[in-house]
Amino acid sequence: MTRHDDAALTAASGSSRPNPVEWLRAHPLVADAMFAALLTGISLGFHLFDSDVGADTANVPTSPTWWTVPLVVLAVAPVAWRRAKPIAVTMIVTIAQVAASFAFVFGPEFIGVVIALYSLGAHATGPRRTYAILAVAALTSSLFFAGFLVEELTVGLLLSSTILLVTAYVLGDNLRRRREAADALQERLERAERERELVAREHVHAERTRIARELHDIVAHSVSAMVIQAGAARRSLAQSPDSVETALGNIEHIGREAMNELRGVLGVLRRSETDGEGDGEQRRGRRTSRPQPTMADITQLVNAATDLPIAMSVEADWHDLSPGVDLAGYRVVQEALTNVRRHAGPVTNVTVSIRRKADELAIEVSDDGRGAAADDIGPGYGILGMRERVEAVGGRITAGWRTGGGWRVAAVLPAPRVAVSAAPVVASDWSES
Repeated sequence: MTRHDDAALTAASGSSRPNPVEWLRAHPLVADAMFAALLTGISLGFHLFDSDVGADTANVPTSPTWWTVPLVVLAVAPVAWRRAKPIAVTMIVTIAQVAASFAFVFGPEFIGVVIALYSLGAHATGPRRTYAILAVAALTSSLFFAGFLVEELTVGLLLSSTILLVTAYVLGDNLRRRREAADALQERLERAERERELVAREHVHAERTRIARELHDIVAHSVSAMVIQAGAARRSLAQSPDSVETALGNIEHIGREAMNELRGVLGVLRRSETDGEGDGEQRRGRRTSRPQPTMADITQLVNAATDLPIAMSVEADWHDLSPGVDLAGYRVVQEALTNVRRHAGPVTNVTVSIRRKADELAIEVSDDGRGAAADDIGPGYGILGMRERVEAVGGRITAGWRTGGGWRVAAVLPAPRVAVSAAPVVASDWSES
């Protein structure tokens, strides 16, 4: 075995070595029992072996006998149950200590009462605790009054004893209040997190429902186009066989796109966590009759955003984009600009960049504002909706802080170039399907 192995074994054995402090914290009842046993042993030791202390005073301490030892034990030992029964423990040790003081039994010296009062403030609540405090005050007041009568208690000793007892209770009560405040804060944080997760799921579900509805409209339009192309091919079969091949190619291409759109719809719906009824507009039975926006509407979208200093750069064409990608690209730009309005704060520059390279359409929207993550409600749920939409068509998206400050949303959508011959297609609005 090498020296390195020996060091590793030593470190492993050291890390697995039990920690007594941590063990006692994990077992508070055992810790209290050990603490009570220690205090009881010390008190009995003082009582049994130092009974001649104060022999030069007028009141000589009572020598140990059959009844003094149980009295000393009762004045200290019950603190073992100070967490479980703080009120009962306080009453027992106070009565025993007052009785021991009246009988001049030396040993406990109010240590049990101090610990009991601290535990009463830290682990008890309600009117019973108030009654216990009044009882302790009455018992100790009677003892102090008797001490004044027999000239065994000075003003300084009275003040120090009172301050000690009151301080013990106040410290315990302050600890309890801080613990309750921490527990309440933790509960509020957990409740807020649960509510945030619930709202996020609701937003995601609503966005998935919206995506599924829009993709359904696109697929319905594709199926309609396939029917039209098939009808044209059938009518041209006898007179123009060459046009039949073109129509069949268009049908194949449209059918493949429709299958891709259906696959995206099924992927969205399979990830849905609930089978709700959709958003309020759908539940009320109202559906929009406007045609779905496309990338061709990006310029109009940017020009309409007069409240933002937008600089747009386009190096792409989108005449042959699939309907799903066409709609998803528009929605990404639309939602990214909406997030700039909501979360970026004052901005001096917003950049919209659209590039098409190889078989991908790259969209980037960036700004120089404070960023979505700086908002009080976080980055918002628009990013979740964009991610759902982009993933539904097989793309990918990233959103986060931009180098140099600001926020950046970058999406890459599949955009393979295809060459499809023109064929008559009747344009119609299928958003009511």
